Amino acid sequence: MRFLKSPKFLILLIVFVNFLGYGIVFPILPIMAEEYGGNPIISGILIASFSIMQVISMPILGRLSDRYGRRPLLIFSLAGTVISFTIMGMTHSIFWLLIARIIDGASGGNLSIAQAYIADITSRQNRAGGMGILAAGISLGFIMGPLWGGFFSKISLAAPFYAAAIITAFSVVLTFFFLPESVGKKEITYEKKYFHFGSFLRSLKSNSFISFYIVNLLIFWSQSAVFTTMSLFGKDVLSLSVAGVSLLFAFGGIISVLIQGFLVGRLVKLFSEERIFIGGSLLTILGFAVLAKSSTISLFFLGNTIYSIGGSLLVPLIQSLVSERSPQHEQGGNLGLLQSFGSFGRIIGPIVAGFIYEKYSPFAPAIMGAVIMTVIFLLSLRLFKVRKNLS
Repeated sequence: MRFLKSPKFLILLIVFVNFLGYGIVFPILPIMAEEYGGNPIISGILIASFSIMQVISMPILGRLSDRYGRRPLLIFSLAGTVISFTIMGMTHSIFWLLIARIIDGASGGNLSIAQAYIADITSRQNRAGGMGILAAGISLGFIMGPLWGGFFSKISLAAPFYAAAIITAFSVVLTFFFLPESVGKKEITYEKKYFHFGSFLRSLKSNSFISFYIVNLLIFWSQSAVFTTMSLFGKDVLSLSVAGVSLLFAFGGIISVLIQGFLVGRLVKLFSEERIFIGGSLLTILGFAVLAKSSTISLFFLGNTIYSIGGSLLVPLIQSLVSERSPQHEQGGNLGLLQSFGSFGRIIGPIVAGFIYEKYSPFAPAIMGAVIMTVIFLLSLRLFKVRKNLS
């Protein structure tokens, strides 16, 4: 049982729990919203509300973790998730679903803190591999979340959230008793003297950082647009059950775990992070293009596979690139801003996707995703060309 005390395992567990809930919500929440009198637009708003709060909370919690340490902020964040899951299990009201999502978003800034923790305990040379392990925890959540939701939803739509609350409470206990603080005493002493909230906004003035932030926003805009409408697409176009759509979500998550957990670190040793990022963006464009033509399960499976391969490369690489260029005492704040922009993408994506799905076509979110990823590809070419010239 020694692995339970391993910092990397505990951080993996924290991120896994966070995205277990995310994986549960995407397939089930649109169905819950319809049962409680909503529509695709309402479900998009419910999903986006979580990200609205994260836009605000992530950079603040990340910067607070620079000042007070990673461990107490991680415990606070997990406790908020327990409360949110419990409310979602108890309620039959869209209003209280919204409240639950707001609570989880406001307290759930643990991804940026977890990234900062990994940055604290890894060297710059091993940073991409460390972020890959973290991203694997995210993908595990995306695997287990849909399967978890599909399995427990056979009992009731509330059951997956009660079960998730229990495992999150378990992670709170493990974090409290076994996770060591990663911020050194000297760093905390420095932060006590120089800490102020405005300092984490300095990176917004840096052209290199703001470019990374915008790319991250676009990545999660395109991703969340398709994820938000996937369960509705499966029901309306492919005639799939919740369990069937959950399996498609889980398969994409399995691909992401394999790539992020085992391949990213090895690829970075062979090719530059910039080249891999550009290649990954091309794969995601192709994946979205196939999804936009997916009127059959086999085509959808193919598009989902291609997208999952490409998308799995992008997220850990952009996290690594920002972390490597951040001063040690601003890791949490800068990574928090990166995730805040990503959360802003998760606000826009679900709302726009729900609207165009209902008003235009079930294929419209995938078309939008292909267009956005093309913009990311062009931005990355420009960004990495500028960096190469500067270096």
